[in-house]
Amino acid sequence: MGKCHVISAKRMGWEQMYDYYTFPVNEYSREEAMDQFRTVEKETKKNNGEWYPYTAYEYNGEIYHSIIYSGTADESEFD
Repeated sequence: MGKCHVISAKRMGWEQMYDYYTFPVNEYSREEAMDQFRTVEKETKKNNGEWYPYTAYEYNGEIYHSIIYSGTADESEFD
């Protein structure tokens, strides 16, 4: 068991739901772990009917509203 970077990825939608991903510190730097999430340009339609662009994040086919680097933790904490 070793240390891993923890990244919290906020799911799309109104509810505050997060997925948590871990990347071993002996294989990824903090920046490399964050870079696993590819930025994608999206658009949303506001109540006034206009479209507004925003940046989202994609990882393993899932689209996330935002990502947060949460620090490092022991892998055993995620078993």
